[in-house]
Amino acid sequence: MTILLLLIAFIGFIPFPDVEACMPGYEAERDRLREHLGIEWIQNGLAKSGWTPKKPIRHSSDLNCDFSHPEKCQWKNMADENQMDSRDFYLFEKIDYTEFPVLRVGPGPSKIQQGDKMIFVGDKKREEQHAIFYSSPINCQNSTGNLTFTYWVYNSARVEVILLEDDGRGGYKMIFDDPSEEKPYVDCGTIQLNTECHAEIPPREKPFRIGIRAYEISNTDGSFVMIDNILYSASLCKVGIDVGDTFKSNALETGASGKHIDTAAELKCDNFDSKCRWRSGGDAMVMWRRSSSALPSPLLLNATGTTVGPRGGYAVLYVEQGTQKKSLDILRSDPITCQSLTENEFTFRFWEFGQIELEACAVDLMLKDIECVPIPRGSSPANVKLTFRKATKNFMIIIRVSSLNSDFDNMVIVDDISYRATLCTDALSVFDIGDSFVSTPMLSLLLSRNVHTAQDLSCDFSKRASACLWGMLNQDEESSDIASNTWTVGHGPLNDEKLYSLTGISEIPEGEFGLAKFETGGSAVLLSEVVRCALDNVHVQFKLWTTGTAKIKVCLVEESSPSLLDCQDASSGDVVVDLPRIRRPFRVAFSAEAEDQGMVLIDDIVVTGQICPPTAAKQFSSKTFRPTADIPDPNVCRLLSCDFHLGHACLYESSQVSNSAMHGVANRKLNAFLTRSKRVFILESPQFRLNTVARLHFDYRLQGDANLFICNDSGTKELESCFKVEGREGNDYIELLASDTKVYIISRLSETGKSGSLEVSKIVFTDTSDQAIC
Repeated sequence: MTILLLLIAFIGFIPFPDVEACMPGYEAERDRLREHLGIEWIQNGLAKSGWTPKKPIRHSSDLNCDFSHPEKCQWKNMADENQMDSRDFYLFEKIDYTEFPVLRVGPGPSKIQQGDKMIFVGDKKREEQHAIFYSSPINCQNSTGNLTFTYWVYNSARVEVILLEDDGRGGYKMIFDDPSEEKPYVDCGTIQLNTECHAEIPPREKPFRIGIRAYEISNTDGSFVMIDNILYSASLCKVGIDVGDTFKSNALETGASGKHIDTAAELKCDNFDSKCRWRSGGDAMVMWRRSSSALPSPLLLNATGTTVGPRGGYAVLYVEQGTQKKSLDILRSDPITCQSLTENEFTFRFWEFGQIELEACAVDLMLKDIECVPIPRGSSPANVKLTFRKATKNFMIIIRVSSLNSDFDNMVIVDDISYRATLCTDALSVFDIGDSFVSTPMLSLLLSRNVHTAQDLSCDFSKRASACLWGMLNQDEESSDIASNTWTVGHGPLNDEKLYSLTGISEIPEGEFGLAKFETGGSAVLLSEVVRCALDNVHVQFKLWTTGTAKIKVCLVEESSPSLLDCQDASSGDVVVDLPRIRRPFRVAFSAEAEDQGMVLIDDIVVTGQICPPTAAKQFSSKTFRPTADIPDPNVCRLLSCDFHLGHACLYESSQVSNSAMHGVANRKLNAFLTRSKRVFILESPQFRLNTVARLHFDYRLQGDANLFICNDSGTKELESCFKVEGREGNDYIELLASDTKVYIISRLSETGKSGSLEVSKIVFTDTSDQAIC
């Protein structure tokens, strides 16, 4: 009687639940199901699933299903239009601990956990009813597969496993091992209690599907089939690409931001890191990613005929089987604002795996094609070189998939991107700094005018430098080894983008500026009027731009000789040159030279500090100097002396070693702070050459657990062999030998120290009698 009541419930609403749910008595039948089997129907429980019409499964475990998440199960009911069955399976859930009747409902277990889900189908018609629950496609199976599932049947209902294949008309047909047989593949039959249905599926080369078919549901007293815990294991034909067990990829995160490039060289990308100006398009399902994994040699050899693979970071697009081309992302550059009509060249290397092809395109900012070039497959992995002839303004370069065979997995790798072109903002020569650029002769001359203050030597080259105390020697006074070209005055306005492309400096000269131009190389010297002597803190500041092979030095020149001496090289930008103390008349010289074509531009010369006025010349006559053999080299004095008044450590640098601290300069003092993690500070002098014994004096102050050491000659010595300063503050010095080439000021925490600091306020170079040299 119990089973009969259950069957009434089964028959009443399972086939058409949405309709029958409104029939009188429906709630009463659900109550009987709940009471006698402890199961409850889940409305629309199988409405969603992971079943796919064409995309084959990638792993046999993809077909495993216990119905806890039916939306992920790659199984579904056979559609009515296929006319292969008469009923559908529906989803139920176990809601209490009621046991199934052991002798009537089996062979599955009578006890199942509350919350378990299963599917079933039933009816009480005399005509046989049957239902098919079938899988996503399996592309092929290269070994015997095993399918198992738990099932329950009642009243002569039966279950079998069938294989299906496409019939070519949008439907399916059953597969038989022997065409003469009429039975489907596996009949689970009537089996002992608590057993599973097990089907062995032989290897198959053609695509197929697995079906679970309930049949012989034809008892007027009611009969049903219930299914749970589907498991499938088999060795499937490989659809993926064997990239190796260690292959990893990450999101492609580069320095591309959509900002236009300033130079074509900025599109060079060989590591796809923060410096790379290429990125994934960002709005597709399958994105470009970054990897640095080494690829297996067999994979490379089969795909390209060589074992040459990408090195470092590279961009990779992995396309799984069944993915359509419209789902693939593009690899695109940052925008190019304007490109001249001269020749351009876009190059990259690529590797193709599978049946996939690429094309490179120039597109506008809305990604509309301007010009596309197909990439021959046979070129992989050689460098591909392309030229875009139609793209000139506001465009990007993209690399995208032009075609692929979606029946298999495909992969493409791109690396070593470079782009060579002349942008509209690029200078066409080392002289191309704008159409409005002209130069005129300089009006200033060397007229033996007096220099009363350092500020008198300041010059902004306005009015063609007519008020500047700078000029060139008369032609008959020039020496071939000092100058072969002349300085002129340049006028703007200049093209800031072209000047930036040549110099890398975004600032441009304002108004007029000094100019040395070299068509075929040579030199040009711009001299100041005679300065009687330099006393203290004399600095020459100016703005500098150089193009081509041109370069410049700031030199001191003897009053009566054109020979350059004591020169300091200057780099483009804001330049500050410190002059040593000089007790004899001298000139300051800007010495420009070039091996080939180039230009030097200087502007806003500012000279500060204390110099001798013309009336004081006799006090500092060169006759008062001692013989140079007895005096340490003044050039070394300039290198080693420092009072930190400019906010930096002069020519001293902090050496970077393990656990080393950095320094700061403020209020004419150098400070270094030591901690447990930064236990040592090393201040390294520039390299020098001495002609005699000298002394280096320094004012210092130590706090906390810091100690001070002074080392000469070599920084590789142990601190114990250096001179240790015993006091905590004051003035001290170290003797420098003629053989010494460097000095190191080293502060280190004591072994048990926690923190400390070093303060240095002045470094002075003297002779052995403590007389200042510079």
